[in-house]
Amino acid sequence: MQTVEAAGLEIGDGQPTRLMGVLNVSDESPYEPSVFADSTEAAAHVEDLIDEGADIVDVGLESANKRFEVLSAEEERERLDTAIETVERVEGDAVFSIETRYHEVAAAALDANFDMVNDVCGFADPELPRVCEARDAAVVKMASPPDLTRPGALASVDDIYDALADGLTGKTIIDPAFGGWSEDKTLDDDRETFRRLGEFRDIGRPMLVSINRKNFLGDIVDRETDDRLPASLAATALAVGRGADVIRTHDVAETRDAAMIGDALGDRIEG
Repeated sequence: MQTVEAAGLEIGDGQPTRLMGVLNVSDESPYEPSVFADSTEAAAHVEDLIDEGADIVDVGLESANKRFEVLSAEEERERLDTAIETVERVEGDAVFSIETRYHEVAAAALDANFDMVNDVCGFADPELPRVCEARDAAVVKMASPPDLTRPGALASVDDIYDALADGLTGKTIIDPAFGGWSEDKTLDDDRETFRRLGEFRDIGRPMLVSINRKNFLGDIVDRETDDRLPASLAATALAVGRGADVIRTHDVAETRDAAMIGDALGDRIEG
């Protein structure tokens, strides 16, 4: 297993599970507690995430929900100004990740005050990994077709695996892409991917898992989004035990404890 370093933070075997807190500067994002349009309020939220235990803060510029039109690189770039101002205001210490699918936005963020990139389209823009390599930046590759308009739109575990195993940089973290990214992807597909999480360890790269309050968990426990935290925590401990190196979450404080249980009672950290 290759360990990835992101601005001094080691991610991978032999390291504790890293927590990625979430900040959205997009009005469309569905989880309101993580949405902030004002940089001062956003910075205060980031500091709260850091105090709760976030090692990484992932800043989203647009919702990847399939119901919304995809923003252009220019439109994302306009929103990036708020994200940059937010990070400049933060006093706490964390690794800052920008969520984007465009190399132009990734370059501007990395040239400002961001440390890594979270690519929700899985290198559909072939220049994006090159931008990250040129700046020696870690980058998350989410499993997706080679299409900038279809993030996460792969259903079969085999297709997800193949998408993640190809074209990686030396500092790539893989993400199997849980969630309702496309009409074809079902809750059963997410459950099957979760059951087979351990197979992705064969790719030899650290793995990020984003399952916080996801529909496939809500379906199991018959709970709506606001009441899915216990299910998310149970799944987090299982995911860590099955090989997750980073957990992306809106609920950092609670997820920290679940990840610690996974580290202590699972076998991932021993490599």
